[in-house]
Amino acid sequence: MMDSAPITKDEVVDGANEQKTGETGTETAMDVDVDVQKTTVQREINDEIKILPSNEETWMNLRFDTKDHGLLWYKCYAHDKGFSVRETGGVKRTSNNKPCEVVRYFGGRCNKEGWRKGSANNPANDDHVDQQPRSRITKEDRWDCKAVIRFQLEDSSQKYYISSWLDEHNHKMIPPSSRQFMRSNRTMNEVQKFLIDMYHKAGISIQSSFQALCLAAGGRENVGFTQMDHKNYIRTKRQKTMKFGEATMIYHHFKSEASMDPAFFYEIQVDINEEIASIFWADGRMRMDYFYFGDTISFDTTYRTNKNARPLALFVGFNNYRETCVFGAALLYDETSATFDWLFKQFLICMNGKEPGAVFTDQAAAIAAGIRTALPHTYHGLCTFHITMNAKSNGLWWSPFLEELSFLMYDLETEDEFDYYWKKMLENCFNEEEEGKKLTSKIEAWLQNLHKVRSKWSSAWLKDHFACGMRSSQLSESCNSHLRKYLQSKLTLWEFFIQFNNLLEAKRHKELRNDYEALNTIPYLVFTNSEVLQQFVTKYTQNIFGNMQDEYSKSIKYHIRPNNSKDIDGMFAYELHKLDQQRNPIDKRIVMVDFVERKLICSCKMFEKCGWLCRHVLRAIDHLGYGGHPEILNIHTRYILKRWTYDAKSGDFTLPAVQDTAERVYCSRVKQLTGSMNLLATRTCMDDDIYKMLEEGMQALKIRAESMMPAMKFGQPSTSTEAELNPASSESEPHWAKALKVRTDPFKSRTRRKNRIEIIRERRRQTKLQERAAEGK
Repeated sequence: MMDSAPITKDEVVDGANEQKTGETGTETAMDVDVDVQKTTVQREINDEIKILPSNEETWMNLRFDTKDHGLLWYKCYAHDKGFSVRETGGVKRTSNNKPCEVVRYFGGRCNKEGWRKGSANNPANDDHVDQQPRSRITKEDRWDCKAVIRFQLEDSSQKYYISSWLDEHNHKMIPPSSRQFMRSNRTMNEVQKFLIDMYHKAGISIQSSFQALCLAAGGRENVGFTQMDHKNYIRTKRQKTMKFGEATMIYHHFKSEASMDPAFFYEIQVDINEEIASIFWADGRMRMDYFYFGDTISFDTTYRTNKNARPLALFVGFNNYRETCVFGAALLYDETSATFDWLFKQFLICMNGKEPGAVFTDQAAAIAAGIRTALPHTYHGLCTFHITMNAKSNGLWWSPFLEELSFLMYDLETEDEFDYYWKKMLENCFNEEEEGKKLTSKIEAWLQNLHKVRSKWSSAWLKDHFACGMRSSQLSESCNSHLRKYLQSKLTLWEFFIQFNNLLEAKRHKELRNDYEALNTIPYLVFTNSEVLQQFVTKYTQNIFGNMQDEYSKSIKYHIRPNNSKDIDGMFAYELHKLDQQRNPIDKRIVMVDFVERKLICSCKMFEKCGWLCRHVLRAIDHLGYGGHPEILNIHTRYILKRWTYDAKSGDFTLPAVQDTAERVYCSRVKQLTGSMNLLATRTCMDDDIYKMLEEGMQALKIRAESMMPAMKFGQPSTSTEAELNPASSESEPHWAKALKVRTDPFKSRTRRKNRIEIIRERRRQTKLQERAAEGK
């Protein structure tokens, strides 16, 4: 009745764990849901299951302890012969048709049993069936195959035996090379699921992660499932994660973060309809960074997240290495003044009422209104990049005007100078006779509005505010560019938070790398004879010392002479300048010196704005120190700003210890055991005897370990995402929000909004590309 063929125990195990699929025609999973990782199946497989019978007597004598054993045996046989299997439902009824708790009847069929619904090949269907419109066109994959097997519970032994079977097929068998595609042969074990989850959390694409699994398995034919199965596994898990709604997911995510990090802060804004409008959060590390480096921040909302296109608001600043650090983040519903007012107030509450010294944003009236209300003592600076782009979009695109505007932004020191050069700009840059350079009413209105807020963007006012050298919100946009490497528009909010944490971990890991380099190296000193630089080389971080060394190299070009005057505090004034090609003095500066207090003040105010000494002061120190005032060479500690030193984080702020969760412990243990096993395998598997010994030992250890944890499924930590998100499984919580509020007109693009000039340039570029392509043809 059947052909005899050998099969091993490994093939029995690999043939199991198959999942069901519907009749939608989509490869959503595998057919038979038999989990071979269950401890009962692993421990009770006996020699009888390995036998493939060749006659009727052998079939009748087979006994199976459980339903899973019977299905597992039939699947292995089907795989060896070349057809796939579908399980038929178990019947919990006695022979007298009375209900009972034990499955008494079950079976399996060839997956080509029956016909697809509405199939034109089915003789029972009418002729008009194939004329009916279908929502999707599917291929015919069933031919009414009659192959079937039935199992029944034996009352005397309480084991299952084969009551009837038919092993005749009306279709060709699948050759061995193609059996990897059979649905009942495709299985994803728990180790592979664990790896897929790790790859997905790391932001690795499905194609790349599947390729990694193929390489580890020795080829695609050995993986055990297809790339479509891989994709559907992630999709199914994503659906389970969002099963209880985004509002519940957000709440439990923040609750979990707070349980691990006692310093974690979050606040959720709920509207009158009990829907989540905006979210703000900051972990303990963000709050600590703000305590040390929160003197200047950059705030930006141009980045849009996921399909809802919610603005992602980032509070970003500089650490002591002058690299990006994040102080807080928010997902906003809209960009109104009321929303920003709420956000800035929550930021202040999170940071214990400490206002930043300066904040830089774009030219948004709503943001300005929120800062005036919530941060009244903070200097509000406007992003110079956005001002320049706004000027171009309003028709001010010609080079002379942009050069004058840049001069007003960066090179002025007094308000009187600003008034003078502003008038000069209006006279020189606008010509009523020249087309395209007329002072139209639109341009005039924009210039008037820009002049009203001149204190927020001109260096004549910024010199009195410490800003770490920041002049724009490009720091936030730089952070946004890094976000694009981690985020995709299809991510759910749960996945967004995971990838956002990955970004934070990457930045903090880089900071740890900088700390390591600081302990093992010192910056390269170009001017080895400079006594001034030698005092900074071991204190300032490498990037800041690099700025000072660059200033020192430029100080050599300056000439210095006494001004023969004293200010009201008794300080001596010195005039510095350098010469142009015609030997005319340019870039004049005044440096005030107090020899008693070792106090130096330059008119450029670089130290007051940035925190490191300028070229003018460094030139004055060298000139005076070697010219009769050696005490000035000993730099006072007031000019070594702590926030730029290696000891910037020495203070009273401490973070509570982060608690280990079940998932952290689980991942750590998996990493340790996997590393040990891989090392052992790579070193010993070339020897046949050692390999056999290890294989037998592993099987014994596996059985012993599974006997100690019968209630736990292999490859899963004690807590699951679904259990954490299930409101029924949690403690009683207040009903605080129904859902996440959906924007009525979301801005779909995740990139920065382009102005009119950029759009025109892009169109011209595309036109030129099309013309070149046409010429090539």
